Amino acid sequence: MSSQVQIALLNKILLYILIFVAIFFVIAARRPDILLHPQLWAEDGKIWLSGAYNQGIYSFLLPQNGYYQTISRLTFSIGLLFGLSKAALVANIIAISIRCCLVMFILSSRISFIHISYRIAAVIYFLFMPNLSEGYVNITNVQWYLSIYLFMIIFADDAESFSWKLHDYIVLIIAALSGPFVIFLSACLFIKRVAQWGGIINAVKRINYFDIIMVICFVIQALAIILTVSSHARSSAPLGASFSLLIKILSTRIVLGTFFSNDMVFNFASKECFVFFKGWLSFALMFVVMISICKAIISSGWRFWISVIFPSLIIGFTLANPMMSLTEDQWPTFLIPGGGERYFFITNFAFFCFILFIISQMGKFSQALLSCLMICIVPLFFLNFSIPPLAHVGFREDIKKFDLLPKGQEMSIRINPQGWQMDLKKK
Repeated sequence: MSSQVQIALLNKILLYILIFVAIFFVIAARRPDILLHPQLWAEDGKIWLSGAYNQGIYSFLLPQNGYYQTISRLTFSIGLLFGLSKAALVANIIAISIRCCLVMFILSSRISFIHISYRIAAVIYFLFMPNLSEGYVNITNVQWYLSIYLFMIIFADDAESFSWKLHDYIVLIIAALSGPFVIFLSACLFIKRVAQWGGIINAVKRINYFDIIMVICFVIQALAIILTVSSHARSSAPLGASFSLLIKILSTRIVLGTFFSNDMVFNFASKECFVFFKGWLSFALMFVVMISICKAIISSGWRFWISVIFPSLIIGFTLANPMMSLTEDQWPTFLIPGGGERYFFITNFAFFCFILFIISQMGKFSQALLSCLMICIVPLFFLNFSIPPLAHVGFREDIKKFDLLPKGQEMSIRINPQGWQMDLKKK
């Protein structure tokens, strides 16, 4: 390898490192306590860390809520190598790093068929999008981002080099075994292969290792769902569903929620002078969106099809079986600011990308429209940039007390949100 090639390679690596660090900084800056005062959120402590600590490697064999969540168990197994007091910090660093890798993949040559300006716009939105307060950057919710990551790999050009193939296999195995999303993503991969090879028979004939691994992961998660369905910790509360409520949820949480904070949207909708918004305006907004999507589906290829199918399946199954309340009707709670934010990470990002797609179809006006869009929404990004820190519930104090306990003694350690705790047995 010549010196010039080595220098070029070194510069490329340094550029990647700088981009990674910049992305990492932006994500952490939205809620600095992620790194400065790391704490555990909900299942992060109650299930994942306690499982890794109390049960060790055996915990990897246990499905949770009907499916395997490998990334959560793997992360805290790694975190405990640095000590119990550092486990939350290590977990947060891993969660941030996964987002950084996703952003860098979107900007990579694997998706060069989309102009870089649109990919930069998508990445900017991804980093600054509103309505992320619910457990911002934690391992419990990282499965949603891993599903986007795996979707982008399916969406992208197929890997050709060994390094890219290795990257794809690693993300595939971890993402597919970290949540139920492989069920939906398998359908996306199937559509890609059928379109790519010109029919089902040809797709089967040209099946590759990536496809085989996807099928294996699909079977593992499907069996876990089927065999443990009776033990799902799901709410039995009624949905309280109606068509008008569906339109309100879609228009407020997806269409408007993509750009504005939930507080702004619901404050706007609650004012008497805008009461009209609650009815016909919501319906008209969703009608325009649906017509635009249907028109684009007819004229576009498999990439657009799966870009619609994946988020649609996500929101469809979310509304069919949400976990919003144990006692009250569940759909109305989606109209409470901050309620169920985790369910809309994917759909909001997908809707913004749909807006970018529409702009890209505007010919010579597309770049000007893209600039106008970004200029208009940048103020909203800064308005919603800061995310409130987690409450201090006594987590660090409890960890210090636990460290002083004799071997074999048990203790409940306070974690966020308030009222949650994890139970550990000192080793």
